[in-house]
Amino acid sequence: MHETIDSRHMNALDLNCEFFGLSRLQLMENAGKGIAEEILSRFNHGRVVIFAGTGNNGGDAFVAARFLKGFDVEIVLAGDVKSELARRNLSILEKAGMPVSRWGSYEFEGGDIIIDALLGTGFRGKLRGPYRAIIHKINESDGFKVSVDVPSGLDADTGEYETAVRADLTVTFHRAKPGLLRAGELAGEVVVKDIGIPELFEKLSGPGDFKLAYRRFEHAHKGMHGRVLVVGGSPYIGAPVLSALAALKAGADIVTLAVPESIYPQAGSFSPELIVRSIPGDELSTENVSEIARLAEKHDVVVFGMGTVDKGDVAEEISERVERMVIDAGGLSPSIHCNAILTPHAGEFRRVFGKEASEVNVIDAAEKSGTCIILKGKRDIISDGERTKYNDTGNAGMTVGGTGDVLAGIAGALYAINDDAFTAACASAFIAGYAGDLCFEEKGYNFTALDVIEKLPHAVKKIMELK
Repeated sequence: MHETIDSRHMNALDLNCEFFGLSRLQLMENAGKGIAEEILSRFNHGRVVIFAGTGNNGGDAFVAARFLKGFDVEIVLAGDVKSELARRNLSILEKAGMPVSRWGSYEFEGGDIIIDALLGTGFRGKLRGPYRAIIHKINESDGFKVSVDVPSGLDADTGEYETAVRADLTVTFHRAKPGLLRAGELAGEVVVKDIGIPELFEKLSGPGDFKLAYRRFEHAHKGMHGRVLVVGGSPYIGAPVLSALAALKAGADIVTLAVPESIYPQAGSFSPELIVRSIPGDELSTENVSEIARLAEKHDVVVFGMGTVDKGDVAEEISERVERMVIDAGGLSPSIHCNAILTPHAGEFRRVFGKEASEVNVIDAAEKSGTCIILKGKRDIISDGERTKYNDTGNAGMTVGGTGDVLAGIAGALYAINDDAFTAACASAFIAGYAGDLCFEEKGYNFTALDVIEKLPHAVKKIMELK
């Protein structure tokens, strides 16, 4: 049984590789060479016809063409090649004198080997343009059919298809795609080629993880991008304010800050963008749980604990009344009853779980508590007990007070729009550290938590512009 990866996570991994220095041009080169290796292991000569689409799938096949020495190779384009990487490799073939034709003016007379590089893992729905006609011609051919990554027309994740290439061999990359296993009648023999992605890269949070978690809807209304309730404060006033401001800058539409009435005037004076509510008493207690639960009804997630001391019992009771929480600082507890992200540093982890803050212990604590844990440190460790990732963004300037409160607020904003706590946690750790790195580029190590908050929109913009 092949280990699988779905198209969304493969795209995220590709983007992460680029961020970590392994370019997608290198990955395309490795993929194309892998296709050629499989053909060369079966044939030593023959006529090869490559049917290429407009994206990177075609680019993989263009690379393969360079390695098929001794073969009679021709390329047929389904349309204008849109991928810059694919265009670069097509240009090499044109300069090398390989024949390139356009579908519509091309008379297909068959071939010994047909390479299907029309549609990759991003295909969904119905076939458009010339693809249906080309696929019919491929399927009618007597040649040996090789599909690149997935047979064109097949949904790489679900295995659904209406019209698709019936391959003799599918050469897929890094890991098999789930649809290949669900539609084995199309894929033929499935060969998974290693394209040189280091094992660690699969476990490092990167821009791809953030893109999995972050979203903006074109026809949205107020609140669709998340409603976050931040509850904390006393004895410390600034901590919950920082969390609330971070949630706003991370993209939440509505952020409500709820604090004890003893600090309400001060907390309410920080920003006109925050909705501030007063909770009876000098400090939070289990007597406030009903009021907090009432406020939570109009929010997607509760971020609790910043600026408090020893309020784990309050967090436990709140968790029995709400669906999602992000818990930090004095609110941390091993006995949480809802879906939750916990954000301890090493000292807090020892206090709450009674163990040293090691990777093994984080995984064990996450599994036993049923939560997702972000252990903050030089290398953040993120685990939900089944999945584990690391985050290396950030720098020594982020030891300044308040950056942990910022992370909690970001996690609240992203968890408000994601059902999966692990996805939100990985994205939060990455973007918080990345914003800190942008601060370092501008100011050196002497920046503050407020500086990190102000850099968040810039960090989000830079990541979302990556392609």
